[in-house]
Amino acid sequence: MTVWRRCAGLAVAITAIISATTASGWILTILPATKALYLEVGVGSLNANNTTINVVSVNVPMNTVGTGAAQAMTSDSTQSISFFDNYVVCNPPTQVYIGGFYRLPATDTTSAVLQVSTPATLTNGVETIPFSQISWTSTANGNAAPDIPAGTFNGGTLFLRNIAANTWVENCHSFVYANGTTPAGGVYTGRATYTLTSP
Repeated sequence: MTVWRRCAGLAVAITAIISATTASGWILTILPATKALYLEVGVGSLNANNTTINVVSVNVPMNTVGTGAAQAMTSDSTQSISFFDNYVVCNPPTQVYIGGFYRLPATDTTSAVLQVSTPATLTNGVETIPFSQISWTSTANGNAAPDIPAGTFNGGTLFLRNIAANTWVENCHSFVYANGTTPAGGVYTGRATYTLTSP
């Protein structure tokens, strides 16, 4: 049976203007307890459902549209600390916190699966931009390792990583718009949905 603890969404908008102790590792062991899944993307609430959907966006200057000059994106998320130990993991608005845990009552060899899904395109009426124009890097304060890997949205579902039982994993994603297309001016939107599922 699949247990859905939380599906976290991240809205993406692009505007083309044409007119324990302090954690030093980010794969952390938690104590066994009642079975639970927890996923936080951006602003979250520990062990509670939170309906906040953060927006990641970029305004592309008119003289830069379609040049291939990558554009760093920013978020409205203010989440910087880990609920694990209150360590400052991320630096908003350029980084978005992504983390979660899979907990079981005893030692177990099963894992939960972290994935992200997007539609094929960002849309502005009938105009579109491929979602694959957006990628991300993955790091955290004091940890350059991509414990939740870097990648590029593919207009489908991407496997990010397995999270072992009684483990908390967290990282910060910095999003980048490739700027490799020349769309009509406007605001293009789409949603990336992160899910954590268990057997």
